[in-house]
Amino acid sequence: MKNLFYLLLIPLIFSCNSEPSEKAESVNILENLTFTVDTVLVDSGDDIFILSSGLGAKALDQDENELLFFENEPLNLVEVDLNDLKLVRKTPFQKEGPNGVGGPYRVRFQLGPEGDLFISGNNTQGIFNTSGEMVESLQVVPEGIDPELANNLHLLYNNPVFDFENSRIYSQPSSEETGKHLLFIIDPITKEFRMESIPEMKAVKEFTGTLVVDGMINFFWVDSHMYIENRQLLLTVGSMSAIYRLDLMTDSLKFVDIQHQNFPNRMAFSVNNSPVDEAAFNEDRKKVFEHLNYMEPRWDETREMFLRLGRKTFTGEKPGDPSTYTYEVFLFAYDQDFNVLGETKIEGLSQVPANYFWKDGQLWSYVNIEDELGFAVIDFTF
Repeated sequence: MKNLFYLLLIPLIFSCNSEPSEKAESVNILENLTFTVDTVLVDSGDDIFILSSGLGAKALDQDENELLFFENEPLNLVEVDLNDLKLVRKTPFQKEGPNGVGGPYRVRFQLGPEGDLFISGNNTQGIFNTSGEMVESLQVVPEGIDPELANNLHLLYNNPVFDFENSRIYSQPSSEETGKHLLFIIDPITKEFRMESIPEMKAVKEFTGTLVVDGMINFFWVDSHMYIENRQLLLTVGSMSAIYRLDLMTDSLKFVDIQHQNFPNRMAFSVNNSPVDEAAFNEDRKKVFEHLNYMEPRWDETREMFLRLGRKTFTGEKPGDPSTYTYEVFLFAYDQDFNVLGETKIEGLSQVPANYFWKDGQLWSYVNIEDELGFAVIDFTF
């Protein structure tokens, strides 16, 4: 009974059916989009889920049957059966020592096709098995690399991505000193590397603002993502629809300037990155939040297309209070070459799906229901 209120509330937040989108091109496959929402809870059995820090980083196995994530205190790898909606097991991992994952912060990881994990922490980077043992250290200093990066692996490996198929590491080192925006492609076996210019990723910095008042720091930003999807490395930033994609088969990098017909494709304004006035800071933050922010495209095997969410965030009377925010949510569809197949505002969806993933053509959005692990499962029809 304790969850009844939440189970009744969620369908109100996620309206059961959207109205047709505004008139669009006849080729818009999302023109008559509808959706339904169901809410599911995962049975923890005799154990409990530790969700005080939220779901955090997560991964699905190859068949989309199991979800993996880390609990932070204590540090456990959690495996959940998404078909039977039950906890499978928890495995303790070490924060320090020879098998340590690197410090007290949330674990960043990827799941490989054979079940191994690529884990990147503050002082550790390597391949681990699901028993918590490091199989291979990937704390590699490439030969001939800039000395500043060679002496600062944390700077070199900035939110890295590991390519299990080709045994390569991708990273975007901070560009504050050089002003350049580069993709590093590193071979940890030969210690060779190459750099690819990604100048459009300057948008990550262009729409970020930091205000320091009396030692207190406030900031806004646009999300950026780098990840492997459908045998491609994709680089995205929320301020534009365009993406970079590195084809892992041909090893060719391409900037894809995606063009939507009914929605803005870029933020066509500027902000002060280091404001000193709070009113000006709030105004810039409002401009960024209320503009369409593009989220990352994800490949839907069931439909053989990329699906992508977008959001607009409207701040309330207290700009720093997230509880006063309201949202508009959007859905975009692309073919495998990122040609636009459909675009729409999702009428009736008033919350942005949180820490979500796609499974069997449905969007699963994490919800915490009185410290129970739950998901709002959104089924789109188009």
